[in-house]
Amino acid sequence: MKIGIKVITVLAVFSVLSVAISVQAAGKGQDQLLKEAKAVTKAVSIHDAKKMLDTKAKVVFLDVRVRKGFIEGHINGAINMSRAINMSRRLMEYYMQKTVPDKNTKIVVYCDFVTRSPLAAKSLNEIGYKNALYLDDGLITWKKAGYPVVK
Repeated sequence: MKIGIKVITVLAVFSVLSVAISVQAAGKGQDQLLKEAKAVTKAVSIHDAKKMLDTKAKVVFLDVRVRKGFIEGHINGAINMSRAINMSRRLMEYYMQKTVPDKNTKIVVYCDFVTRSPLAAKSLNEIGYKNALYLDDGLITWKKAGYPVVK
């Protein structure tokens, strides 16, 4: 068990460092990267996402918030991938192949304030998940609309 935690910690640190190096090398700040991701990635409204959930459409909800936020409340059936935006492309492909092997699956990526989800959706698009969207307005607005979350 301790070895598994050490491996996960090392992978997380490596992932954060690789993103930081990539950002510095590109000379772009977080705001610029987010703007670019939103420009090339499709969004879905909270209302349309709720309809997908209600009609039991073939869709995967991917929560990219930290694990604590996921435990406190998430969209029913969502999968947590809290480090999605910090993962290298290869690591993300590895986890997604295990989690969602069909690259044609519609994936709705969300976070609280639409700061992580567009970046994660863009990364998913880049590794072949062309139906990855981000939840416009985020989980905070989802909750304000009275839509359910589960613990």
